[in-house]
Amino acid sequence: MKKLLILLLLSINTLSYTIAQETSSSRFSKIVIDPGHGGDKPGAKGKRSLEKHINLAVSLKLGELINNYLPDVKVIYTRTKDVDVDLINRSRLANREKADLFISIHCNAAPNRTACGTETFVMGLAKSQANIEAAKKENADILTEANYAENYDGFDPNSPESNIFFALYQNAYLEQSLSLADKIQKHYTANTKLYDRGVKQAPYLVLYKTSVPAVLTEIGFISNEREEKYLNTEKGQYEIAASIFQAIFNYKNRIEGKKIAPPSISELIPHRVIKEEEERIKREEEERKIREEQDRIALEKQKEIDAQQKEKEAREKEANEKDSIATEEETNDVVYRVQVFVDKAKLSKEDSRLKDLEEVWMYKDNKMWKYTAGNFNNFNQANEYRRTLKDKGYKDAFVVIFHKNKRISLERAKELEKENNK
Repeated sequence: MKKLLILLLLSINTLSYTIAQETSSSRFSKIVIDPGHGGDKPGAKGKRSLEKHINLAVSLKLGELINNYLPDVKVIYTRTKDVDVDLINRSRLANREKADLFISIHCNAAPNRTACGTETFVMGLAKSQANIEAAKKENADILTEANYAENYDGFDPNSPESNIFFALYQNAYLEQSLSLADKIQKHYTANTKLYDRGVKQAPYLVLYKTSVPAVLTEIGFISNEREEKYLNTEKGQYEIAASIFQAIFNYKNRIEGKKIAPPSISELIPHRVIKEEEERIKREEEERKIREEQDRIALEKQKEIDAQQKEKEAREKEANEKDSIATEEETNDVVYRVQVFVDKAKLSKEDSRLKDLEEVWMYKDNKMWKYTAGNFNNFNQANEYRRTLKDKGYKDAFVVIFHKNKRISLERAKELEKENNK
């Protein structure tokens, strides 16, 4: 703790010198882009992707835009491949190169799968427990680094005192960092549909020893299924990268005293990417319409089957019940199955015609054996399975409904379900 106090005092003593040094600079010529995590440190995990890969993809696109539209700015990456880089070395790279800006790109995650949006952090004292926890999660990477206690001056990710001292360490560039962070969030809002969670402060170690204006931006929640899907599209990654680029463009102009509008989002995203996204949306819409039409046809067919079943129930009554032989015990629940075919013979469950079916069930009706698959508690689940069986070649498959091993109509099933829910 004494060492931390000494560091804090030193940072305060050098504050005025550092600000004067930064203020005297009127040229923005070098930026370090840091794709968070990498190698055996994957970061957050989504249902179908890892944070480290998204971070790298967006970072490379950001660098590409800077190279294309700001050729006087040198782009330096902390990594360009899937490798692990210690946090201390990311900061040292920015300092060694005397960069004008350091930006670390990350994806967010939360146990609450509905959490969403973007947020950008600067080095400082966290004002909420959520921000402290977010920093702890990222800072935990140092625990696998060699000599981490020495590299980070005795920092303990779980110590409240460490978080307070380290948060106060880099006040020299707070104003510039906040300015950039604010611009990034505004461009996210303008260019994407992502929720703006705002600009925040937290003691991130990757920002701690970076002696230049620095931010860490969380570009969306990989734990949110909708945002994960967006972050894995090329158009989504370009929209994020373009938003950060526009913020950097405006930040550079402010430093250099220029008033030039940044390229528009439509200029920054390659035409190829826009066209591919339009084709993808069109394809998904066509597939959705096909599914809806298939469901409509299936429902119409189901209504016909139900009508026939109601007539049959009224006609046969007790006679049908006596002639109906089930192969399992009766249940009071309404059961939805998918009927696949009818045969005069009672087949063995090992028969090849039944091998691809789940939960095969047969019943005798009017001297014919009728074969069903699946066992569901609602129509939608059964209908989804019917579509699966149809794709496997069971073209005449349809949903049948039972109560106490007796065929009933969909209308009767709904009545029973209402009675059971009372």
